[in-house]
Amino acid sequence: MFIKRFTIECSDVDSNFELKLSSLFRMMQEAATRGVEALGHGVLEISKVELMWVITRYQVDIVRMPTFFEQVVIKTYPGKDMMFMFPRYFQIENEKGDVLARASSTWCILNQESRRIVLRPFGDNGFVEEHIEGEIPLPGKIVPTSLVFNQKRTVRYSDVDLNGHLNNTRYVEYISDLHDLEFHKNNNIKSIVINYEHEAKCGEEVSLYSSLDSGVEYVCGKIGETNIFTAKIEYK
Repeated sequence: MFIKRFTIECSDVDSNFELKLSSLFRMMQEAATRGVEALGHGVLEISKVELMWVITRYQVDIVRMPTFFEQVVIKTYPGKDMMFMFPRYFQIENEKGDVLARASSTWCILNQESRRIVLRPFGDNGFVEEHIEGEIPLPGKIVPTSLVFNQKRTVRYSDVDLNGHLNNTRYVEYISDLHDLEFHKNNNIKSIVINYEHEAKCGEEVSLYSSLDSGVEYVCGKIGETNIFTAKIEYK
């Protein structure tokens, strides 16, 4: 298990003095990156053989969001390797050890040039699975219905990560930006599931479609007719 500590800074929070969802995703990304590095399969190490980590699905269940200046601990650990898929779990706690959020995710390894999945990239030297009490199931597939067009976003330079495509935390910002300040003041996120289905590159235009009914929202991002992500958000 890898443990990373964070202090919630002013750039991490919204006007409610609560951690923004995209900031939480960024912190988990940093913890995961450090976690695989500690196990010998970090970003820099696998890039030497033209491979890269990409996330395919995320689920986050939130008890409450951390607040401004709060100290938090993110614990992250790998699940059982599945030949081409690598599960990873997270538990976010405060200094007292109270659980603030839990997350599960699936990752895979792509060839940098072909963008195709690499089977058993580490041979027999993969990860030793770990588990702790209370972890949530791995995220499933989302199949939304009755979506309507909402808005368009163009992928800009600041959206792109070291893999050369729209960073997974930016998808969350696209979702959050579908609503105004008043909405976020009155609606707290209980859970979010995201399926990352296709990469989006700098300069491409993403069309966002959504529906919201009885506290459950579906969001889909498309480039032309190609789905790049699908999300399900439940609000308290």
